[in-house]
Amino acid sequence: MAWSNIFLQLITGAGPVIGEGLLEGWETSIELESFEWGAEFKQSPDGKSGGGLGGAIAGALGLAGKNIKMSALTLHKRFDIASSQIHFCVDRNLPVFSASITVLYMKHGGRAIHEPGFTLVATDGFFRDVKLSLEPDGSGLQVKETITLEFKSIVITYLKRVGKDVIPTNPFFYTAPEPGPPSGGLGL
Repeated sequence: MAWSNIFLQLITGAGPVIGEGLLEGWETSIELESFEWGAEFKQSPDGKSGGGLGGAIAGALGLAGKNIKMSALTLHKRFDIASSQIHFCVDRNLPVFSASITVLYMKHGGRAIHEPGFTLVATDGFFRDVKLSLEPDGSGLQVKETITLEFKSIVITYLKRVGKDVIPTNPFFYTAPEPGPPSGGLGL
C-alpha cells in the first residue's frame, strides 16, 4: 500500500527520474508528501488590474500575463532512490524538461484503479535547491527533502467526479513571457 496519493514524474537533462511508488500503475513514480505553488498578480502603476474588455483584448493579443509573477514549485518528499538523480541535476545545473504531479482520487464506485483528480505539469525549468532534514517518524527518524523547482510554463487541470466518471475541467495554463530587450539605448 502506498503512503501517499500524490505522484511526481520527472524528465531531466539526465533522463527520466525513477521513483519508488508503491501504488499499482505508479511504481516508477516519485511519491510526494505535499507540494506548493502560487502566482501573484502585479497591478500596474496606475492601479488598474487589466480586467474587463481591455484585459480581454490584451489576452487576445498575447499581452496578458505580463503582470503575473509565478512562484517556484516546492516539493516535499521522503529521501528515496530518486534523490541521487535529483541531487546530480542540482550539482550539474541540468534542466528539468518536465515535472508532472498527479493527485489521485481514492478508488470508489467499484473502480479497479485510482483515477487522477488533479494534474500540474511544469516545464522548461531547473532545480534551484534541495534541502534535507531529519524528522520524527514513530520511534525513529526519517530523512525528508524539500526541493525547489523554477520553471517557465505550467498547465493545471482539475478532474471533477461526475457520478462514476471523472471529467476534466478547463485547464489553467501560463507561460512566462520572454524578457524583452533592455530599454535605454545602446548602453555605450
